[in-house]
Amino acid sequence: MPETTTARLATLGLVLPPPIAPLGSYRTVSIVGNQAHVSGLGPFENGAPVAGVVGDDMTIERAQHCAKLTMLMILACLHEQCGLDRVRRCTRLTVYVRASASFTQHPKVANGASDVLLDLFGADHLPARSAIGVHTLPMGIPVEIDSVFELYGEDAS
Repeated sequence: MPETTTARLATLGLVLPPPIAPLGSYRTVSIVGNQAHVSGLGPFENGAPVAGVVGDDMTIERAQHCAKLTMLMILACLHEQCGLDRVRRCTRLTVYVRASASFTQHPKVANGASDVLLDLFGADHLPARSAIGVHTLPMGIPVEIDSVFELYGEDAS
């Protein structure tokens, strides 16, 4: 029997943060059939949002770490809503990078999130992805990611 997503996460030494509650009139995770749509989320460290502008006061490496933190938050919210072992794979990522006007390495920042998925689900299950530069994001965060996941089974929630 293949290793569960929860077991693989532990094997990789990845720890999920406490899942964030919605900050407005929306659901963090909305399940439709065998898909989980996850609202745009950002990086938190020690319970607080990370702020910064990539290419200005934040390096690519720090931004990649923020993308990784964001993916761990996404996984934490999925785990709370439906259990990580129901997650088969991520099918779509949109990564918004708050960056200086001259910054052009948005895909490198997005790799911080994609690499978590690569380690968890393997190269054959990497999602389609967009990496987009933006001028501002909520709470001054440097990265926001929205995503779609395929689930095992079906839930009519």
